[in-house]
Amino acid sequence: MAEYVIETQGLTKRYTRRNEAVKSLDLKVPKGSVYVFLGRNGAGKTTTIRMLLGLLQKTAGKAEVLGLDPDKNPVPIKKRVGYVADNQKMYDWMTIQETINFCRPFYPTWNNSLAEDLLKRFELPKRAKIKELSRGMNGKVALLLALAHQPELLILDDPTSGLDPVVRREFLQGIIEIIHQEAKTVFFSTHIITEAEQIADYAGVLEEGKLLLSQPLDKLKDSVKQIRLIFENKVPDDVSFPGLLKKELIGHELVLTVKDYTPDALKSLARFNPKSTEVLDLNLEDIFVSLVGKEAVA
Repeated sequence: MAEYVIETQGLTKRYTRRNEAVKSLDLKVPKGSVYVFLGRNGAGKTTTIRMLLGLLQKTAGKAEVLGLDPDKNPVPIKKRVGYVADNQKMYDWMTIQETINFCRPFYPTWNNSLAEDLLKRFELPKRAKIKELSRGMNGKVALLLALAHQPELLILDDPTSGLDPVVRREFLQGIIEIIHQEAKTVFFSTHIITEAEQIADYAGVLEEGKLLLSQPLDKLKDSVKQIRLIFENKVPDDVSFPGLLKKELIGHELVLTVKDYTPDALKSLARFNPKSTEVLDLNLEDIFVSLVGKEAVA
């Protein structure tokens, strides 16, 4: 059994000589994980996913999804992967039941009982036309279609973008329930960091097409910290720390955001004679902002 369900080496997408959307991406998504793929709008998340699904030809590098090359085997991959796109398009003149009937023959593994269960769980009216649905209900239909054929891998491309906070929470709760019940591998692309933290056990951060890091979430939180130093008098100008990401000066207080933190490295700050030193934990959004230098978009 393969250790990784998604694996890329040097994966690159170049539209023009000056427009490189994905830059030599080395990505590994462990089997059985919930991997959140974080990045601001335009970072290259959707381009990456489209290459993984064989919807977009890569410029260079290698990619494997479930052990298959997306360029050579796009149809077998689509049969084994459940995919929900941002604002997914469906035939709006069909009812929900007609949409299910239309999609069912494409998947040999389609489970009618699971589809019925998801209809009830998501409170979806079978006779409602797609064009009559809210964005939240539309997203739930897309999630049902992605799950009913019992995929080995679920890929979600910013599925809650544009939803209001209440609907977003309901949609995310549906995903959490499925993860717990079905033990799926999930690759979840989003720019809304707070929701990612609720379900992730791995995280990757993409910025301008480059993968800044990829780690288990608990390891990431252990390695990126804030160090708060308070000085009696003027703050020394030459305070530094290995892996410094950000430095903020507020009066006699200096706040350092660092990566690859270890308690032993903290001893190096003693030579600056701070009055007090405090190490603070960061949430995933704080870490994201420290790495990309800009706020996430809500």
